[in-house]
Amino acid sequence: MNSTAEQVLDGCTKGTVLSIDFFDTLITRSVAQPTHVFAVMEQRLIAALGDTWRGFAVARIEAEQAARLHASQQDENRDVTIEEIVLQLAHQLSLDMGQRTMLIELEKETEISLVQAVPFGLAITQGARERGMKVVIVSDNYMPASHLVAMAHAAGFSWVTADDVFVSCEHGAMKHNGALWPVVFSALGVKSNDIFHVGDDQHADGAMPGKYGISSHVRSTMRTSHRTMINTTPAVLPLSRIEAWYRDTMDASTWDVAEVLGGGLVAMVVAAQILDVQSVLAKREVAGVHFAARDGYLAHQVWNTLRERGHDLPEASYTAFSRSVVWRSSLVNADALELDRFVGDDEMVTLPRLERRVGCALVAEVPQDELLPATVSREILRNNAQIIAEAASGLRTRLVRYLTAQSLLKPGHHVVVDLGWKGSTVADLAEVASDASNGASTCEGRFTGLFWEATPVRLRVALHGYAMDDVGSADDNVRLLGIIKLMEALVTAPHGSVIDYAYDGSPVFVETKPELDAYAAIVGRIANAAMRGALAIIEGTHESGVTAADITPQSVWAAMMQVGHTPRVDEIEALSAIHHVTSVDHEGSGRVMVAKAPENSSSIRVEDLPDMYNTLMHRHWMQGSLRALENNADTRWIAHEMYRINPMTSPRWVS
Repeated sequence: MNSTAEQVLDGCTKGTVLSIDFFDTLITRSVAQPTHVFAVMEQRLIAALGDTWRGFAVARIEAEQAARLHASQQDENRDVTIEEIVLQLAHQLSLDMGQRTMLIELEKETEISLVQAVPFGLAITQGARERGMKVVIVSDNYMPASHLVAMAHAAGFSWVTADDVFVSCEHGAMKHNGALWPVVFSALGVKSNDIFHVGDDQHADGAMPGKYGISSHVRSTMRTSHRTMINTTPAVLPLSRIEAWYRDTMDASTWDVAEVLGGGLVAMVVAAQILDVQSVLAKREVAGVHFAARDGYLAHQVWNTLRERGHDLPEASYTAFSRSVVWRSSLVNADALELDRFVGDDEMVTLPRLERRVGCALVAEVPQDELLPATVSREILRNNAQIIAEAASGLRTRLVRYLTAQSLLKPGHHVVVDLGWKGSTVADLAEVASDASNGASTCEGRFTGLFWEATPVRLRVALHGYAMDDVGSADDNVRLLGIIKLMEALVTAPHGSVIDYAYDGSPVFVETKPELDAYAAIVGRIANAAMRGALAIIEGTHESGVTAADITPQSVWAAMMQVGHTPRVDEIEALSAIHHVTSVDHEGSGRVMVAKAPENSSSIRVEDLPDMYNTLMHRHWMQGSLRALENNADTRWIAHEMYRINPMTSPRWVS
């Protein structure tokens, strides 16, 4: 629990002046981080002046970086001005003087339109003034004091005047390096022990004032929603507004990672699944809508709630099928290569577990509790090919009985909703349905994301990737692969995967302890927040202002990248204990989603990195694992070297 303004002021017994940082302490914006102001600017520029302004936000960030580098080479103490930043931008974008002036005014207007008071900032300045303290603003910023005054007034701080503002760009000195404090002392005629400072940056608002003998209080809650700054584009704004709303709501309490993950990224994905189906229904007649277990569980729940609330939606099924079950049902004439797929090259399994995988008893002279290497297991499978084929035939009969009950064999076009990622399981399912219905039933797969292996599958079934598909850029396809384990862990159900069907056609689920533990610990709370959030978005009641109109392929991809590709430390820590179970029988302890760092990082060689890359990509949440390595001083070099070798894995995903 954070200290209240009154508690902080009670600890300030000597100060007669309260100095307060401006951005993210006194005021904030209705977006998650400062650079997203530029995303709003880009959105407005494109709407008013066309696509030539696409990419403005990133260019604006890079221009500021260039301006700061140039200024530091002249005088390391001084800050840049907005005019210097726009001059750099003019060099990059070939802007004339009129456009430069327009951009400065637009940035000021946009800042004012997004500004809002930080409740703590409002409370502490009001409390300080009631106690007779003078209140001044001390800020590192490129905007002039007149603009900070205008923003303060727009946020409700009508008492602020230009005389109350000390901003770095006007004094040739910065708070960050301490050079601004002598300017404040001189202007106010006070000593260091007369000032009590409040800000959000540990260095600029804590360590540096301390070097001058100034007491301070650092409160960084407004920074909890920040991510990698360069990833700024209009597509990030829906998630940005949701996360900003959570930031403001939780400012006085505790940041709830599960609530934010569920109500942000996952809610947007779930809303997109539903809106995507609605787009199909608006264009053609559909015989049935089927949400796949487990990836469609949350969307199916929201779908049913919307129907109960009077939304004009057809009844939809929740259909349980899995890659292993549908594939196994097709092994009527299995060859050795198909049978070998039951066991991984490096897997050791017992005979009973092997039998559970194929769904029948196997003839083999081996001890029941002996762990068998892959070569032995595969030999047993080949020797029992006929028995396995008979079991597959029985499974197919039960599967068809289940699909009949789910109305998937009803003549007509069916929409199957799943997360992705290459569509082969839906293609297998579509073939089963088509065969069993004599071609009367056809299926279309609607996925959140698809990657390049979906391309040949398109010859078997109609596929649509909402946020990403196989025809996207190669780099984005790799980025999608790097977050698959995360997405599967978050967009899921409170039950296990289907492994068989009973005689009456009901699905048989397997429950694994790692997944049950994860659901109880955090995934269940993520799910509840996601369903609430998706409902509010679709019904237009979300308090962030985000509506169904904001859910687009671009914004959902941006949300997936913001969380999956550039996770915050709190997200990595909260999700690091989750185990992802991927074995064909859905048994075992699975693998930790965030890979553990090497015990002796100094023993890792550069030539080891390609194997490490493959392991992270295929067995873990790659991006969470890389960021975890980067956040550790001993393993940071591994992450940076990985970024160098594979640039698409670096934090920057916006081109």
